[in-house]
Amino acid sequence: MTHPAGHDLDQLLAAWAQAHRLTDSDAERIRQAIVPDDLALPATWWSDLNSKVSQTIARATAMPAPAVAGWL
Repeated sequence: MTHPAGHDLDQLLAAWAQAHRLTDSDAERIRQAIVPDDLALPATWWSDLNSKVSQTIARATAMPAPAVAGWL
């Protein structure tokens, strides 16, 4: 499929971005307003996440008590 000249989305976005470029100081001011200064994760974040995921999987796949009783 062909596109009419001047209607390529990538070209349109690139032209828009070039015309609307923020200054470095404006970009930094916006970034600081959005991103907290203390962005560090706790040392245990990965193990905490894995623990929560594992618990969720275990609950979702656990055999219900009545079914377990039927096996005994």
